Amino acid sequence: MARVREPQSAIVNRLLKGEASRDDATAAETNFLLWLRHEWDADGDRALAACAKALDEAGGEAWQALPERDLSAHVWLFSFSCPRRDDLRGEAGRWVAAVQGNGGARAIAQLVRRLRGQPE
Repeated sequence: MARVREPQSAIVNRLLKGEASRDDATAAETNFLLWLRHEWDADGDRALAACAKALDEAGGEAWQALPERDLSAHVWLFSFSCPRRDDLRGEAGRWVAAVQGNGGARAIAQLVRRLRGQPE
């Protein structure tokens, strides 16, 4: 029986909560690399720039006022969630709304930095 591929968002949620296994981390990285290759012709710089722009537009002035390190953390996590390129603006809007409903942009950015082993 073929294994059903789990959505990247579910794996990323476990990573953020500290509930992910080593297999989860491997699957998330593999999914991300496949996303880069299929959606962005393996051009990570272009993918990150498009994700940053989409988040910037979706979040408006409040989002743009965040410190650069918070913005960077969100771009990393948003791109790691493998948003569909054909609906990047819509996915960014949903991302910003979800962040606001889950502790706010600064709290989520702090969590991302902790996950990545970066200083607070």
